[in-house]
Amino acid sequence: MRTEKEMMDLIMDKAIQDDRIRAAAIDGSRAADSAVHDKYSDFDIVYYVTDIREFTCNTSWIDIFGEVLIVQCPADWYTHPYDYNSHEDFNYLIQFTDGNRIDLSLIEVSHLKTKPLHTEPRIILLNKDNFIELIPISDESAFYIKKPGMQEFINTCNEFRWLSLYIAKGLCRQEIYYAKYAFDVLIMEMFLKMLNWKIAADHDFKVSTGAHSKYLKRYLSSAELERFHEIFPNGQYEDIWNRLFLLYDYFAELESYVAGKLGFTDKLCLSCDTEETKKVRRFLLDRRNSFK
Repeated sequence: MRTEKEMMDLIMDKAIQDDRIRAAAIDGSRAADSAVHDKYSDFDIVYYVTDIREFTCNTSWIDIFGEVLIVQCPADWYTHPYDYNSHEDFNYLIQFTDGNRIDLSLIEVSHLKTKPLHTEPRIILLNKDNFIELIPISDESAFYIKKPGMQEFINTCNEFRWLSLYIAKGLCRQEIYYAKYAFDVLIMEMFLKMLNWKIAADHDFKVSTGAHSKYLKRYLSSAELERFHEIFPNGQYEDIWNRLFLLYDYFAELESYVAGKLGFTDKLCLSCDTEETKKVRRFLLDRRNSFK
């Protein structure tokens, strides 16, 4: 596997030698000090070019970066085909056979003045024309977990309990994928929001757990991490029932904790929500007993 230096040399050589590339930057995890930096980290590169069409008319030029395993172009998809005569931004997601990956974004320099203000960490690698819009950013606050308003908090709690009924229905009908989808995707989104709020509240909302909560283990104690691992079911109906109640009770504790930390307790009339939690849990238990 080529080293970081070897990859960056290739990226910079192309940017310096190709007169059509007027600037280059690196975003993503390699631009953020708090992110994991290892051999699995992507190179999130941005080339600012004079005419994007010269880079989208064919893909052969990306071979200069190495032997390509697979490429994806998310800007050109069956739901939204890309107009190759346009000047719109374009992305090449490139996985190389040696394990390295470059996520290469192409932006025309003519769009710099109309782009929304960039707020995420960014390192400017090259700026041939001294574009004032291209400034380095080390502040990672754009990634911080956002504090919820009271209505978002209420809706999240309600949605969690509502979705728990989907899981129970799927289990009672023995519709395994329906139940697993409701568990692994739908209700887990609500659970992770609450868990992230708990972590953020303990750190004054100046923390990030990364994309898809990948850095959770940084902020959970060994006991909390073990409890988190225990909520994930296998493909057996009885095990999914067991994990559903573990998840449900875990969420209830988090909900109460976060409400207290955010000062929502009195405003929410927490006893009402506690009653809803109890009623839904009893309903789930009745469904489980009928399933047996």
